[in-house]
Amino acid sequence: MAEIAGILASAVGSRIAGKLGELATEEATLQWQFKEDVEDMAEKMKDLEAVLRDADERSRRGGSDGQVVGRWLTKFKSLAYDVEDVLDELETADLIKESQSALKLFFSGNNQLLQRMTIAHNMKNIREETDKLEKLGHKLNLLPHEALTERSRSNETFAAITNEGMKTGMVGRETEKEKIISLLFKSEGAEDISIIPIVGLGGLGKTTLVQSVIGDKRAGVFDIQAWVHVSKEFDLPKIGRAIIKSINISVNLNDCNMHVLQENLSKELAGRRYLIVLDDLWEEDGKKLEDLKEMLQHGSSGSRIIVTTRNQRVVDKLHTGFLANQRKICPVAESDQINLGILSRDDCWKMMKQRALGPDDDQTGLEKIGMQIVDKCGGLPLVVNALGQVMSEIRTVKAWEDIRDTKIDLGSTDQNETLECLMLSYYYMKLDFKMCFTYLAVFPKGYIMNSDHLIQQWKALGYIHGTNDGQRCINYLLGMSFLHISGFSLVRHLNDMASQDLSMHDLVHDLASVIIANESLVLDCTDQRKWKKTRYCRHAQLINYQNKCKAFKDLPSKIRSLHFRDSEKVQLHAKVFSQSKYVRVLDLSGCSVEGQPTPSSIVLPSSIHQLKLLRYLNLTGLPITSLPNSFRRLRNMQTLIFSNCSLQTLPENISGFNKLCYLDISSNMNLSRLPSSLGKLSELSFLNLSGCFTLQELPESICELENLQHLDMSKCCALQSLPDKFGSLHKLIFLNLSYCYHLARLPNDISLECLEHLNLSGCHALETLPKYVGNLQKLRILNLSDCYKLTMLPESFCQLRYLKHLNLSDCHGLKQLPDCIGNLDELESLNLTSCAKLQQLPESTGKMTKLKHLNLSYCIMLRNLPSSLGCLELHVLEITGGTPLSDLPDSFGDMTTLTQLVVLAGHHKLIRKAREMQRRLNLSPRGRLDIQEIDTGCRNIMDTAPLSCCELDVGNLAHVRQPKDVDTAKLHDRMDLRLLSLKWKFEGTKLPELNTIAAGKSVLERLTPPRTLEHLILSGYMSKEFPNWMSCISSSLPFLTYLMLSNLGRCDVLPPIGLLPNLRCLYMVNIPNIRKIGKEFYGEGKPCLKLRCIQLEKMDNLVEWWTTQSGEDNDEFLIPNLHKLDLLDCPRLKFMPYPPRSIEWMLENSDEVLPERGFGRLMSSTLPYGMGMINCNFSQDKWKRLQHFPSLDSLELTSSNFRGAFPNAIRCLTSLRELTMTSMNDLETLPEWLGDLVSLECFSIKDCSRVTLLPESMKNLTALKILGLHRCQGLNTLPDWLGHLTSLEHMQIEDCCSLSTRLPESMMNLTALRLLLLKGLERLEILPEWLGQLVSLRDMYFSRSPKVTSFPESLQNLTALLELQIWNCPRLIRRCQGEDAYKISHIPTVLLNGKRFRGGIGEHGLGLSCLTTPSRPENSFVLDRFTHHGKSRG
Repeated sequence: MAEIAGILASAVGSRIAGKLGELATEEATLQWQFKEDVEDMAEKMKDLEAVLRDADERSRRGGSDGQVVGRWLTKFKSLAYDVEDVLDELETADLIKESQSALKLFFSGNNQLLQRMTIAHNMKNIREETDKLEKLGHKLNLLPHEALTERSRSNETFAAITNEGMKTGMVGRETEKEKIISLLFKSEGAEDISIIPIVGLGGLGKTTLVQSVIGDKRAGVFDIQAWVHVSKEFDLPKIGRAIIKSINISVNLNDCNMHVLQENLSKELAGRRYLIVLDDLWEEDGKKLEDLKEMLQHGSSGSRIIVTTRNQRVVDKLHTGFLANQRKICPVAESDQINLGILSRDDCWKMMKQRALGPDDDQTGLEKIGMQIVDKCGGLPLVVNALGQVMSEIRTVKAWEDIRDTKIDLGSTDQNETLECLMLSYYYMKLDFKMCFTYLAVFPKGYIMNSDHLIQQWKALGYIHGTNDGQRCINYLLGMSFLHISGFSLVRHLNDMASQDLSMHDLVHDLASVIIANESLVLDCTDQRKWKKTRYCRHAQLINYQNKCKAFKDLPSKIRSLHFRDSEKVQLHAKVFSQSKYVRVLDLSGCSVEGQPTPSSIVLPSSIHQLKLLRYLNLTGLPITSLPNSFRRLRNMQTLIFSNCSLQTLPENISGFNKLCYLDISSNMNLSRLPSSLGKLSELSFLNLSGCFTLQELPESICELENLQHLDMSKCCALQSLPDKFGSLHKLIFLNLSYCYHLARLPNDISLECLEHLNLSGCHALETLPKYVGNLQKLRILNLSDCYKLTMLPESFCQLRYLKHLNLSDCHGLKQLPDCIGNLDELESLNLTSCAKLQQLPESTGKMTKLKHLNLSYCIMLRNLPSSLGCLELHVLEITGGTPLSDLPDSFGDMTTLTQLVVLAGHHKLIRKAREMQRRLNLSPRGRLDIQEIDTGCRNIMDTAPLSCCELDVGNLAHVRQPKDVDTAKLHDRMDLRLLSLKWKFEGTKLPELNTIAAGKSVLERLTPPRTLEHLILSGYMSKEFPNWMSCISSSLPFLTYLMLSNLGRCDVLPPIGLLPNLRCLYMVNIPNIRKIGKEFYGEGKPCLKLRCIQLEKMDNLVEWWTTQSGEDNDEFLIPNLHKLDLLDCPRLKFMPYPPRSIEWMLENSDEVLPERGFGRLMSSTLPYGMGMINCNFSQDKWKRLQHFPSLDSLELTSSNFRGAFPNAIRCLTSLRELTMTSMNDLETLPEWLGDLVSLECFSIKDCSRVTLLPESMKNLTALKILGLHRCQGLNTLPDWLGHLTSLEHMQIEDCCSLSTRLPESMMNLTALRLLLLKGLERLEILPEWLGQLVSLRDMYFSRSPKVTSFPESLQNLTALLELQIWNCPRLIRRCQGEDAYKISHIPTVLLNGKRFRGGIGEHGLGLSCLTTPSRPENSFVLDRFTHHGKSRG
């Protein structure tokens, strides 16, 4: 429309005038002798620009004058574009001149003499056109005006892309949202699959309303979510493909017809409860709509389809047809249909006020004007948001009055009042964003735009200067609601760092199309007769191209962007681009439409080199193996996107693209190397190598990319190392190395001072972080999950002072955190899930004052928590599954900031303490419902179930007589549930009646849990078969992490538990009919990658568990990452062909589990680390199997029988650091070779009454730090060599009543000893004088040694001693309170029979005074001070 051309012309003119002014001073214009021409044009362009505002205002007033002035504005725009074309040609020619020799230039197509003549001729023509336009402006009496002032960039307040933004758009729609959510869960209807229509005019917020519903956590109950923008062009295959891609992005849909598409869709939807959004449905053809319903009929009952439409006739047609009449799939009742009307005036102002005014703004005089502006919006949220955004940029009375009084006349168009209001918001849009916005008209309605690609296209066309400007523009347009995050992104739950998928409302698209007018054309190759011929066209969409090269001859000659849409993958003719020399943006990704046949390879046409102004090229999905030689001539190239092509390498001469800033070569699976010249791309800021599986190394020159900011090398599986100088990428902000499986190390010098986001998840071979990782001073997000071999964090790690999010989950080699970890005082979330070897947290953890989320689940060796954690202000604390923690610090009870305390499985004391804390802090308690037997039935028994609990126990389900009595439970809709326990209990030992058993299955079917459930306990279920939801458990409960199956009396086949994608712990108790666990457990045969704990108890008849699909050792290992294998009373169980290499083993009365032939060559990320064996009465042959566990770090043997000699196989455990033996009744002699275990740091024997001496070879255990001798009554003397154990720090001797009267003198050499405990040494008479030489001693404990009467004088030398306890030594205590008090007066804490004393000046000089503080029990010293390293069954 000519009458609104000025709105865009002002943006074009301003940009070109600025460009002319810059070029007039550049050296190129002097060399080409065009300086005077450029200066003259610059002046004339400024003069023309000065009259643009007058022309704009006159054109908006309409009438004959407006039309004439509008045509003048159109000519001005065209002239400005022509000027820019000439200037860009001049710049390009200069680039070529710099890069090639004079001789080459003369004989090439870039002959400078010829180009000078051509450019001079073009300059002359443009000057003539400028003169004509200037004269015409005078004739029209256009007057110069000052341009509208632009607001300072420093004051920009663009709307943030958050849930708050969505809430703003939801003002006045809360009732409709809640109604839709209630319809999602309504189960009284007769239809299997319900359609929920939302009907209303464009701009009323239908899409925003549905986005709000999808974003609500209650909508997460559905197994599948998909979003499709349908629009006017109803394309059933396209809809089907979009749904499949929403569900499973990995499905290959190439070369598939409608029949194959139907089969794929049926497979993806079958048996699953889905929620599909069909946004903006226009189709009224009943047959086509019936085909659509037929395609979607495969979901399970309770599936929902939300349809948004402007047309009630669409809904009426959906009510018709066979499937609707059969109630298989049809709309809800008419009374339940959502009919959106306009917003009230008050709601409109509320929404506009949220956009336009801040909480501290002076609203004097503004509110009245704002309400008047609201009256122009017609009650449409889209218009309110748009105007509210521009009003927020100019918060003055004068500016708002201008907006109120400005009028725009678009003549007669559909919804023209709405478009006129939107045009008003565009009129006041920031000038530098106007061209960016109007360019959006080149995309079809409903098109999903990648934000990164869009920014690069804007940049290629000269609309913006850099990526930051582009992101500013996107945020601005999102704030105006001119763009919004696509529903496709919402259902896929993309992470924050991913580029955004954007879409545009149809009305906004209409607005952009009106503004851009005939500058953009859609050219359908199936009917070239309908092509519009226009001299003003600058952007073209070529659709349905099928290798018809004639189409290119008819392309407008001055197009700047060319987009292929819905075209076949075909070989383009060699000369297709010979007539399109002004193209800046070329997008061929539309030639890779899924469903079309795919040729083996495509070659880029040689004429591509004639696109000398080309800056953006997208070849996504085309099977291109190499680039033509002429490609190097494209000197202006800024963006290259070769994603998912078939490239094997990049040419060396790519270094000639010295303007290239964005390079995406992701998913080129055959790309094995990069050119050594890559580092010469000095402007490159974005490089995506993700999914280049065969890329083994990076060229050294990559370190020269001084402007690189974003580098993605995720899934470069063959990459083994990074260049040594990688740390020189000083501007790098984002680095993704996730799932680089073979990356073993990072460079030591990694001073990436701008890095903010580092992802190393899944780097399985990475053993250490660089020593100076602390130099990453700006790092905010660090993901180290699944770095299996990482054992420790460097000390410098604590220098990451700005780190906010740290993920260390599944670092099962990590043994400790740095003591200084508390220095990370900006940390907000810390995830330590499944850190299997982590035994304690540093005390300094309590200094992380900003920590809000802490996850310690499945830390199977974490035995206690520091009390300092109680100082934190946590919001979420998760401790569940497999942890040996038996208590929580009392200080946790004061953590009033907690909103979630998740302790769903673990030691019974831990569970009890957690329940107490939940009650004290008013957190959601664990609900309990015990069903009572009622003679008349128990209808609606679930009505009494607690409604607001995260954990629910339902007991005595055997009392349910009629399965329908539990229908009111609707557990599937209880999204708040994290844990569900379902228990049947039958009286006595007799099996229940068959009808009761059959009812059990029906009851369980009706108690389908919500799909968000994390913990499920099923106990006492007596049916042989499981209900459907358990047979499809991986899709029914995809977030399940803990599963307990107990007392299933008739079950003989397990459901496919191994398919659960997030299962971490499986606990099975007393399932007597399970004899074999094989392929049925794994379903499709995929590895259980997340499974960390297997606990089996009383599985007496279980004989085999296959760890490969066939039970043979030539298959893939299916349990590769197990951390804990706990077997109690599984006497017959064998793993076939080999057991999992679990980190921790606990075996009790399970004699067949140890592998006879070792572990074979099956791949596993774990190695055995700790083992506990209880009541294992092995023959010597079975004890020999321990030789297959050379990596064991700790071994605990309890009540087991050696049947003769001490097993020699233990001698093979050279890595052993802890050895504990308890109640080994047949153990008489410790072997002499015990001293060969030189790595041993902890040795303890308990209740081994027949052991009489320690072998002399033990003096070689110079690494020993802890020695414990407990209740070994046969031990009659401590060896003289004890003093050789110079590393000893803890010694505990308890109830060894046969020990001699004195301690060996060699003990004086134990100068590292910090704790000494002597208890129940009834024959001990004297404490030796050399006791004072144990200068490191901090804690001493004496108990039940009645013959000891006094301490030696040298005790006063123990200045490091902090605590002394004496129990049941009456003579010693009496002297300590009397004449010997001076010997212990220097000790800060003294406990005598539980009474606390402290040193001081008493009546008789130095002495002790009793304190009134509470006394402690006798065993508290042991619990607090002695680190128990043995394993025990929690």
